[in-house]
Amino acid sequence: MKKRIICLLLVFAFGAAQSAHALEATATKERIDKTVFGSGEILPASQPGVYAEISGRVARTLVGMGDSVKTGDVLMELENDELDAEIRQLEYDIELARQDVLYTESHTQYVYRQLYDEDGDARIDVNTGEPLLGKFSNEISIYAPCAGRVMAVNIEVGDDSLAEFRRHGYVIMLSTDGRMRVDIEEITGAAVTLGDELRITGEGVETIGKVISLTRHGTAASVLVDSDDYPMDTPVTVATLEGEYVGEGILEINKPMGVSAYGGTIKSLAWNAVVGKHVKRLDPLARIVWDEIPLYIDNDQVLREFAKVKTQLETARTNLEALTIVAPCDGEIVSVDVQEGDSVEDGAKLLTMVETGAGMALTLSVDELDIIHVHPGQRVNIAVDALEDVTLTGVVEKIAPLGNTETSVTTYDVYVGLTGEIDSRVLGGMNVTGEIVISSEENALTIPTEALIREGARWRVTMADGEARGVEIGLMTDSRTEIVSGLSEGERILY
Repeated sequence: MKKRIICLLLVFAFGAAQSAHALEATATKERIDKTVFGSGEILPASQPGVYAEISGRVARTLVGMGDSVKTGDVLMELENDELDAEIRQLEYDIELARQDVLYTESHTQYVYRQLYDEDGDARIDVNTGEPLLGKFSNEISIYAPCAGRVMAVNIEVGDDSLAEFRRHGYVIMLSTDGRMRVDIEEITGAAVTLGDELRITGEGVETIGKVISLTRHGTAASVLVDSDDYPMDTPVTVATLEGEYVGEGILEINKPMGVSAYGGTIKSLAWNAVVGKHVKRLDPLARIVWDEIPLYIDNDQVLREFAKVKTQLETARTNLEALTIVAPCDGEIVSVDVQEGDSVEDGAKLLTMVETGAGMALTLSVDELDIIHVHPGQRVNIAVDALEDVTLTGVVEKIAPLGNTETSVTTYDVYVGLTGEIDSRVLGGMNVTGEIVISSEENALTIPTEALIREGARWRVTMADGEARGVEIGLMTDSRTEIVSGLSEGERILY
């Protein structure tokens, strides 16, 4: 009777053990990878911003989100009224400087005289010991500084050229581009937009012009006339083609060039120094003579001034070119960050692009407890949250030396270079999860990690017959663990 009770207890104990371990597994050999996890988003590898190189106002936007562009395509046009005015002034200044150069090179009668220093002592040539002579003249020609149409002549034979120049600001006025303009300081009638055609009328004036710029939020405008056949400085009225009043202004030369004179008496005027005549650059316009005091020719100073103004003009024109915003590479427009009419400062972001063919880049955020195991060159398996059937692969390239502490958990950025083909459905900004393989073992004997039971510093498993057996483990992951000793391939365990 006692033996029967013991047998029943053993059967009951074995049955209880079986019911406590509902799953059974076999020790198998396979590759095992130990990984750490990171999360992030996949982005285009090259996503250049397009920035303003000079301050201005957005005049025209030629692209929108999603548009494809080529390198050099015009994306946006800015305008800068102050720069336009500066260039017009410098163009005027350089022609004046060029006139000065011509002025000092155009003398036909020269007298060589002794030069003296500030103390009244004769200057001597240090190389030859001979007296240093200066070149003087008492007669010069006035030349056209550029090609254009004569719009006004303020001198005649016998005039004091310097007096007339001071009185008018020029002795002869040229129109250099064949056009005129009206600046409406205040639009008090119908509203206008860039490119509108308007009717311009005044004494001796009946023509059509086009709006080329709007300022002060559209309350002022410049209207360009494609002709310089009309009298300069004529008051005019501006209206729409339908006759609706817009405003008033003065019809002026669009790009004027005043010819200067600095002294002497007008000896003669050339045949082409007549209003309406067209002249070419360096055409003689008038002749000036000094009766008593000869003119000393100092060409070095005027050459330096000409070089200075030329440099300033080249810089201004370079800035003008920077108002045209072009694509830095082939790609697609991601965003347009400003609107037409917005004022932008130098360095302001105007657009964002994605460069064609640059591929994708990935940054994973890895916990501080795991980052010590991550090194460049480690393989990364990547799952795309939005695409369950897509798996990407990559390699750790760089690890940020400073952690992110914006949240309660410190994380580090790990830069991953993607390898292999990327599914066309993967788009920039998609969230991903990455498994960084920090160690691996080929042909390892493994069992489910859940089957391990920890007893102090040791591990054991429950065999299929209920035996408790100690084992030594190697690599451990959430799902599988390497068994270094204690089990053989094919043995079955319970858990």
